[in-house]
Amino acid sequence: MKRNAASAACLVTLVLSAVPALAQTSVTIYGTLDVGLDRVDKGQGNVQGTVFGVSGATPVPNNIAAPASVTARVSPSHTRQSNIGFKGVEDLGGGYRGLFVLESGITIDNGGLANDSRLFGRQAYVGLTTPGGEVKIGRQASPMLIGYYLVTPEALGSTDFFGAGLVVNTLQTWQDNQVSYAIKQGPWLGILSYSTNSGVGPGISAARSVATSSTPVATNATGQILGGLSAGAETASGRGKTAGALFAYRSDDLTALAAYHRNNFDNVPIGVVSGTTLVPLFYGERFTSYVGAVKYTIPNLGTTVALAGHNAKFNLRGNTDPEVRTWTATIKHPVGLFDVSAIFLDTRFTNYTRGTDRGVMLGLDYNFSKRTALYSRWGGIKDKRGNTVVSSATPLPLAGGPGSILIPLGTQEVPLFSGAGQNIDARTTMLSLGIRHAF
Repeated sequence: MKRNAASAACLVTLVLSAVPALAQTSVTIYGTLDVGLDRVDKGQGNVQGTVFGVSGATPVPNNIAAPASVTARVSPSHTRQSNIGFKGVEDLGGGYRGLFVLESGITIDNGGLANDSRLFGRQAYVGLTTPGGEVKIGRQASPMLIGYYLVTPEALGSTDFFGAGLVVNTLQTWQDNQVSYAIKQGPWLGILSYSTNSGVGPGISAARSVATSSTPVATNATGQILGGLSAGAETASGRGKTAGALFAYRSDDLTALAAYHRNNFDNVPIGVVSGTTLVPLFYGERFTSYVGAVKYTIPNLGTTVALAGHNAKFNLRGNTDPEVRTWTATIKHPVGLFDVSAIFLDTRFTNYTRGTDRGVMLGLDYNFSKRTALYSRWGGIKDKRGNTVVSSATPLPLAGGPGSILIPLGTQEVPLFSGAGQNIDARTTMLSLGIRHAF
């Protein structure tokens, strides 16, 4: 597991820099590059009776609205999120240190920027370490994201189903305008965070700062994804205010933690884009979530087992408050220079549509060194559409599991399968072969 934790360890090191360390006075460049060839097979979906199965008021057949497809791609970030960063620490004496981090997400297949095309879309902050803890200000990882990095034996790439609960809401990952405080005492770690607007714009949809074949360009009329490029502007109403907390115990073999997240939507419309206009399906009031997770590495054997339970609730105007419950488990075992892994997923609406997404991902890594590895991943997710329900803002019906609904509504900035998406009531599988290098 240690050989495969390069990018996760890098993030955790930055976040937990209150841990005693040798003083640095120079800038360090670091990063991880991950890219592979993959094949994504999507079965024909069943969108009949939902907003995704009509064009205006005209029903569209499933073979047109949600067709089966097979796509071969070169795509980034299968097992790790590709990134490059710059960090610096200055020893100020007396237990005080000044620090900064600038970190970019990279789409290595085309040389572009991830995180809605931001220059430093993962982290951009300055901070001060003191004898009583560490304070940082700027764009940072949420406490819940830090918690997931502490327990996943993978590293939250697009094939890491362990983070499925985390990506139910993009604001549980990277947050604009955050102030955080972290303290570590022995094996115990505590983090608190607050953001004046972590990334909620005046409208939420799948639109992005740069249009793609499946998503329009973000404008005032279309809205944009949660955490979009310009979504973090503060308002007098307090839209996007976010609080988070993490409490963790860490030893050589055992990590156990709990994390909490809450953000304010301020009654913004959430919906789909028709032409150049956002069609509201809901009006969001707030989002709350919590997670409990544990990871254990068997001494002298090296096998790592992890389990996480995540619960999230979207409080919406009216009587509809969709709740998503996600269970994930993973096991990873070293065999010589190889690592063999398996991840299991069950995520569902416990009310609302009662749709489910279940999946498994199998992995094999060959480690040339601690920094360079060849890998293969094979797995898939089966969506069950559940019931057809009417949205609270307009009489437009929806059905499906969390992934197949929340991705096209713009709550997930980085969906699973490197952006391939899912069809409602269908199976999506991926087979990939790639290489990664950490520096």
